[in-house]
Amino acid sequence: MGGSLIVKAEEAAFSLEKSKTIVAFGDSITRGYGVPEGKVWVDLLSARLEKKARQKDFSVLNAGGNGNTSGEGLKRIEKDVLSKMPALVLVEFGGNDTRHTAGGLTVDEFEQNILEIHKLVKAKGGTIALLTFPPVVNEWHALWKDPYYAKWGGLDQCAEQYRERTRELAKKLDCPIFDLDKFLRKQMKSKGQGKIIAKDGVHLTVEANELIADAIADFISKEFIKK
Repeated sequence: MGGSLIVKAEEAAFSLEKSKTIVAFGDSITRGYGVPEGKVWVDLLSARLEKKARQKDFSVLNAGGNGNTSGEGLKRIEKDVLSKMPALVLVEFGGNDTRHTAGGLTVDEFEQNILEIHKLVKAKGGTIALLTFPPVVNEWHALWKDPYYAKWGGLDQCAEQYRERTRELAKKLDCPIFDLDKFLRKQMKSKGQGKIIAKDGVHLTVEANELIADAIADFISKEFIKK
């Protein structure tokens, strides 16, 4: 971790001590599509943070939108994110940006949207952390045989462009990143794909959400909360 990143993490830690509002901002992975209410990683995060950080009263709000691209998220950022005055915004987009039908976005357009999200959150005194889009099991996905994705070798490989750009943006913006993709691939390897990825090939199981809640609580505690 570079020196400048440590400074930013310390500033964010100070903010989290004064304002314990965290907003998870993303697509259906954040919203928790297909997962029972109360079992989504965002729902579990407050209790996990209280346990791991030994601090109470965290308010973790879910601003996920099923099917949202980064551009669609940006259109609702004022209402769903900035109006909540969060100290920290967890930003997770990219999967729906891969669409080649109406509404899909190029990797460069995706980057511009993330930069704008960062700018707007920062202007309100908040901090962002980036999350990469999780793995896709090509063979299980409805678009598995869509010829558009063949040039990359599948939808998962197409989505990798957006994951990699997210990683690059974390370096460019000097902000913390939780690599959800890499984290879940490790879990898939040890537990099996079906324990982590739902039958539709893209959304996440209840077990995956529990694992994510634990891991992101550790991530936030390490990066943003003073000991």
